[in-house]
Amino acid sequence: MERKRICKVVLLGAALALFLPSVGWSGGMKVGYVNIRKALWESKKGKAVKKEIEARGAALDKIFKQKQEELRKLKESLDKKILSEKARKEKEKEYQKKLKELDRFVKDSRDELRQMEREKTTKLLKVLEKVVKKIGKEKGYTLILESGFILYAPDSIDLTDEVIKAFDAAKE
Repeated sequence: MERKRICKVVLLGAALALFLPSVGWSGGMKVGYVNIRKALWESKKGKAVKKEIEARGAALDKIFKQKQEELRKLKESLDKKILSEKARKEKEKEYQKKLKELDRFVKDSRDELRQMEREKTTKLLKVLEKVVKKIGKEKGYTLILESGFILYAPDSIDLTDEVIKAFDAAKE
């Protein structure tokens, strides 16, 4: 993982080295960076999406707990020794079936939440990208980077808070 990050930084440096001469390194280059993760999840839209995902997760968790309690009660009835052999086998079969259903429910719930997060995050990122490009054009930036690839930069070129405000104000 660290090796990939180093490669990305080296490639970015090489790209900048090729790009800077064509821009004319006369001090007129304007560079900024944005912490996309922070802009995404600390914005009003990001918080709303996070809240929506958490609400769905809580609803699924409630269903899980109900199913788990049902399974626990079935297990208790199995542990009682007053059942006939036939009744016991039927209860064990029912228990195994419900256990598999619960496992499947857990897997499906995780998949649903991941898919929901992926879809909503992708939508937000598209809008966020437009906001960053708009700020870049309006304010005359030559280059705006994502902070995850930056080893050092002064806080004065951090555009994250500005991007969050513009993202919150965006109508999309």
